[in-house]
Amino acid sequence: MSRFTFKYGLCFLITLFLSMLITDSHAQINAKLAEYYKRRANKYLVKSPQLHEYFSINEAGITLYPSPLHRKQRKPEFFVSWDELSVLKDVFEFSDREYQYQVYCTKGVRPFTSDTRMSINILKGITNITPTTIMKPLSGIRVAIDPGHIAADMKMAKVEGRFIDMKLEDGTKIQLREGDLTLTTAYVLKDSLEKYGAEVYMTRQGAVNAGASKKTYNVWKKKHLQSKLYGQKLTKKQMMHILYHSPESRIYRQYYLQDDLEMRADSINYFKPDVTVVLHYNADELNSGWKKPSRRNFSMVFVPGSFMAKELKSKRDRYDFLRILISDYTKDSYYLSKFIMREFEETLNVPAVGPHNEPRYLKTVGMSLGNGIYARNLRLCRLLNSPICYGEPLLQDNEYELRALNGNDFKTNKISPRVIEVADSYLKGIMNYIQYQKNQNTP
Repeated sequence: MSRFTFKYGLCFLITLFLSMLITDSHAQINAKLAEYYKRRANKYLVKSPQLHEYFSINEAGITLYPSPLHRKQRKPEFFVSWDELSVLKDVFEFSDREYQYQVYCTKGVRPFTSDTRMSINILKGITNITPTTIMKPLSGIRVAIDPGHIAADMKMAKVEGRFIDMKLEDGTKIQLREGDLTLTTAYVLKDSLEKYGAEVYMTRQGAVNAGASKKTYNVWKKKHLQSKLYGQKLTKKQMMHILYHSPESRIYRQYYLQDDLEMRADSINYFKPDVTVVLHYNADELNSGWKKPSRRNFSMVFVPGSFMAKELKSKRDRYDFLRILISDYTKDSYYLSKFIMREFEETLNVPAVGPHNEPRYLKTVGMSLGNGIYARNLRLCRLLNSPICYGEPLLQDNEYELRALNGNDFKTNKISPRVIEVADSYLKGIMNYIQYQKNQNTP
């Protein structure tokens, strides 16, 4: 055998050996990715085992199916390989929901096109924002605040079903409107965040019974309800019944609220925040009618996830499931909520809800992540494309909280010290989360 033949054979064997090593290493990486996302799906998303009939995660990548039958027939709706995962994560991070959904629908099981890759690179360039100053701890940080509900007066609060109106044994009259409490909290928090250098966006402003559209509920009902009903293909009889006989609370929940939440989500996503907090105040589910004080008090927070058995039937639901599964915002939401939850306990002295006092509805719709943090498929949790903490810091009808919150009225500039403490707990939690993220990204 000639020296040339020997060298050629040796080179071939070395090349083959290196190729096998690379292939084996690539297979190991894919296997680890598959295990990681399986664990993530089970931790945050899969409330019902039936959901497994709509997706699969293996060494090849992530596959979604329109129905259990399609899975049996091996007819997927969408597939992303592990090699393309970073591209899909960029789609979900740097584009709006409509473009994301369009990509989900058009990609299918094919690889990403060069046009899609180019579009995402352009969007990444546009969204890289350089802070103008580093003198304040939150400089360059964008925070979105969503004050839940809209009621500026008791009449609207009763339409929403978010109020407490009771008289205590000593004669003290208690009137609380959740929409007023959240709005006041939002303004106090906004002022504090801006002092620390943050850029802040609020989804609603002013005590005017209006949400993100800035139109009051009554104006919306007069100008838009009928056209919305036309779009639902109702009979004339059904439409007339809704317009003239439906309770205000039903019209608010089924029609106004759905539009309002979509607008809130769209405006927050357009703002592209680093942090989003959704502000709510809770009440004791066991205290029927909220006509007397409750001795119970606890706090809880929600992050995206916990899809129920029938919540993957539409293509949009499956797109949202995939986005929450692979997005870094899901894990970030957990850590943001963890820091805020800690402040609810320490600043407010309100314990986290636990297995011994967990509300019944959470057992049905939530997935416990520990210490009062739950994955839950609330509308805003599903629609928002940023790290989110959906907070419920206390029970309004608790015997102590009733008195502490009473008298708060944003319209007359009366701010309860307890509301300031709630805003302060969010501020501390956000600042600790931002510092945590900076430490994570420091070499």
